[in-house]
Amino acid sequence: MGMGNKVKELRDKIDEIDLKILDLIQSRAIHASKIGEIKKESPDFDGIFYKPEREKEIIDRLTQRNEGPLKINNLRNIFKEIISACLSIEGELSISYLGPEGSFSDSAKKDHFGSSITSQSESTIEGIFKSVEVGATNFGIVPFENSSQGVINTTLNCLSDFNVQICGETIVNIEHHLAGKKDIEFSQIKKVVSHPQALGQCSKWVDKNFGDISQVPMNSTAEAAKFVSNNDNCVAIVSDLAIEKYQLHCLARSIQDFQDNQTRFLVIGNFEPETAKKNKSSFLIRTENKPGALLEILKPFNEHNINLFRIETRPSRSDRGSHDFFIDSEGHIDEKEMQLVIKKVKDVSSFVKVLGSYPMHS
Repeated sequence: MGMGNKVKELRDKIDEIDLKILDLIQSRAIHASKIGEIKKESPDFDGIFYKPEREKEIIDRLTQRNEGPLKINNLRNIFKEIISACLSIEGELSISYLGPEGSFSDSAKKDHFGSSITSQSESTIEGIFKSVEVGATNFGIVPFENSSQGVINTTLNCLSDFNVQICGETIVNIEHHLAGKKDIEFSQIKKVVSHPQALGQCSKWVDKNFGDISQVPMNSTAEAAKFVSNNDNCVAIVSDLAIEKYQLHCLARSIQDFQDNQTRFLVIGNFEPETAKKNKSSFLIRTENKPGALLEILKPFNEHNINLFRIETRPSRSDRGSHDFFIDSEGHIDEKEMQLVIKKVKDVSSFVKVLGSYPMHS
């Protein structure tokens, strides 16, 4: 059998498999639709079909069975899109994110929710929180912390100020690229624009290659890309998605100072996810500014063997004589041990706000 015949035979098999996959996806969609109808009839239905704990259970179960040749991330992306498409049959899901299109928040949104959603771009993080709080969108996705630059203060402030819940988290690998409207010599570049976090994450590279060049902060990397697409003598630090969206010319790739560069995004909403297999809980705890205050609020977590993932401390904006502690721990607030911890923490603090319990990112 010649090469042409062998290729045709294999392609015919692929076509046959594709038809089977199509039938199975449609069958899955039918079952998802039936679940949606049952939920609508329930008196306890909250109007939200998306269940993060259920989705994580599905993805984890399938990826754990992966034996190749497809990589786990490839499988995850495929099933994310299948779940997203099936969910769109049950009901529309609207997500607000830090835009415009092509931002890292846009990438995180697509990574977490898939493509079968309605998107609403916001120009500020506060705008995302407002949109979710008033119910203009079901969920929002906001940047929270970067592995090299640390926590994003605006997000911390909004978690304190707005009445929303953390419903999930997603961690995105961040690659920054230098791009311009066209191919240009470095000596001709007058300024570099980007989001302050991106400028900070590439500061050493920029200093080495440009010295004391003008650096202009913008609301997002995508806004910077949009700006550069209309200006000749400046460049932007942006993502691959932004380069593609605004048809920019890439001048240098992977210019971040630390190659293992990740940003943790939080999903915010107006409901509390049910308990998943592995959960994370976030708290805002306020105490008087006195010696041993932090030790007092950490003691209950230690007594109940609850692991802590991060602690962020700063003076309270609402009470100058107090400190705010933002704490991430393992566990879910519905669990008995966590209930005991919260009670003990309330006894030794002036204010406790549960920011949310949600499935832990794998």
